[in-house]
Formats: sequence, structure tokens, C-alpha cells
Amino acid sequence: MKERSAFQTRCHNYFFVFALCFSSVGLNAEELVSLYDVEYEVASQSGRDLTKASREGLKTIFVRVSGSSKVIEHPKIKAAVVNARRFMKQFQYESRRDAEDGSEQLFALMEFESELIDRELRDAGLPLWSSNRPTILLWLTVEDSNGRRFATEDSDPDIVDAMVRNAGLRGLAVKFPLFDLQDTLAVTPDEAWSLSNWRVRAAAERYRADTVLLGRVSRLSNGQLFGKWVYSIDPQRLIFDAEAKTPKDYIAASFDPVAEMLATQYAVAPIEIAENGVLLRLTGILDYVDYSRAINYLEGVSAIRHANVIDVQGNEIIVRLIADGVLSQLQRAFLLDKKLVQARKSSYSGAYKISLDYLWPGSDEK
Repeated sequence: MKERSAFQTRCHNYFFVFALCFSSVGLNAEELVSLYDVEYEVASQSGRDLTKASREGLKTIFVRVSGSSKVIEHPKIKAAVVNARRFMKQFQYESRRDAEDGSEQLFALMEFESELIDRELRDAGLPLWSSNRPTILLWLTVEDSNGRRFATEDSDPDIVDAMVRNAGLRGLAVKFPLFDLQDTLAVTPDEAWSLSNWRVRAAAERYRADTVLLGRVSRLSNGQLFGKWVYSIDPQRLIFDAEAKTPKDYIAASFDPVAEMLATQYAVAPIEIAENGVLLRLTGILDYVDYSRAINYLEGVSAIRHANVIDVQGNEIIVRLIADGVLSQLQRAFLLDKKLVQARKSSYSGAYKISLDYLWPGSDEK
């Protein structure tokens, strides 16, 4: 059985429109809207095949939403997978013709209940990773008997398909370079092969991605692939090797460490930051519109359960946040969202013990 997510289909289409629209659009963290959708190839429309598909699909979603492949070994999650159809919101079937051999393939397209899945993870004490995730610019160089080249849809469709597929399975917001004239002039495949060449990182700046994943892979005549990856997310750097017999397995082995690393930073465990919450000072609230937007934003942050205003003084408010995780994760969430600006130097001298000091956009205080 081959598994594909609904996200994969959209992401694969996005790859082709990417060259048309990306250079004019500055995007950073991306909101992945299909974390709870998944597709799975089935042999028939029988209840037995649907049950099997729903179980495999639910495993994928638990891993995607938590950010960890280990969650499916948890007893509570195992029990949930057995009863996977209870978590299903809706499904439908779709028949497609395989591009390679022309055979008909039947897929079950399934949408699962997000609230039930989130609750299951929380009840098990497992982390949740929101759909607002750092963008990853993926720059891969391939080497074989023909020399070195950048992996593109034309040159290495099997590798690109595997990258799109695994990005969807793990919920990674992956972007690809255009490899247009500007990229070609900026860096060559030989220069990118080092994985540390400053030209690659300079060329990547045009895409305004949050992080960069640089890789190289050698394709042997027997089909074996082996290579090395460098993933940079300030202030950390992950360097690792990968080896596999197929592009599918090679990319899976390459993407998994990246997803696990990001999850350690952004997935939030249901452990309260503080029993009575933490206090946030927010300066630059000029009117009721600012006030309303600020509170709506705070209550929309996945780690925050409640945002209660306890004091209003002039253009600032003091908000008690009841939140999950640790304080540093909440700070990273604010940084990723780019909705709030951290105060460079706190000028607060009031009676409250402030843990977080930020400016609402539009404030003149920097």
C-alpha cells in the first residue's frame, strides 16, 4: 500500500506554480491547513479496507500533529488507532490512473476530527505542534555518472516526488528554489556540494524562508543513494548522514530528523508553564480595535489556553496567560508568528511580576 496525504497533492501542485508566484510574495512561517487530512491507497471500497486505511492514516496524523514518530508506541495512542474510524469526520473515494504503468488506483480520502485527535494527545500527556510552522528552503544537489546537478522536477522527478510526499507526511512547510537565472549565477552545483558554501546561503536569502536545509546525495549505478544533510535553525545546526535503497526511503530518513528537531522546539506538551499563569505586558494598545485584535491573537496561539486582561494603564495592558509548555516555547511561538515585537529593554516599574514584555505592531516604542 502507498500512502499519500491531501497536503501532498496540494504541495505537489504548488511546486509548479511556485516559479510563477513566489518571487513576488514574501512568506515566512506557513499555516498548514491540512494536518488532519490524509489519503491512502485501498484495494476496494469494502469496510475492511477502509478500516485498515483509517488506522494507517490516523497513525500518520498523530505523528504529524505531535511531531514525533514515537507517539504511536504510546498505549493510549495504540488504543485510539484500533478504533480509528471513531476519529474520522468524513471520507470519499477517488480513482486515479498511475502515471507510470497506466493502472487504475483507488484512494480513500479521509478527514479526521481535529478536536478529538488533539484531546487524545493531551490526555496522553503528549505534545501538540500547531499548523503554524517554520518554512524550510530545501536545496539538494545530486551526483551520479552524469555529474552534479540540482534536484528538480525535470532532472530527478522521483527524488522531488519523495520530497513532496514526505513533507506532507511529516507536516513540513517545504519550499523549493526556482533554480532560475538568478540562482544559477549565484551558485553552481559544485559549490553547493560542500553544504557550507556561503554562496548557497546568500542565494537562499531571496526566498525569505525561516530555515534552510542543504543536502547532497550520490546515486550509484545499482540505485543505492547515500549523502549528507545540514539543517540550520538559529541558533542550532543539525548535521547528519542518510543512506537508502530508494528515493522514497532516502528522503524519509532525511526528513524525519528535521521534523523531530523542529518538534522539540515548537511542539508543546500539556504541562502548564506556571500554576497561576505568567504575566505578559503588551505596550502600544492605542484603542479598542488594538485591544480586541491583541486578545484575539493571544487566544489563538496554540499553546495559550486563556488570555485574561488584569490591568489596563494608558497604552499598555497586563495579561495573565494560562499556557502549556515552557516559557521559551511560548517566546518561540511569538517569534515565529511575527505578530508581536519583543521590547528591547523593559521600562516597566509597576507592581506586577512581568515574565514577557512585548510591543503591539504600530507602537512607536522600540
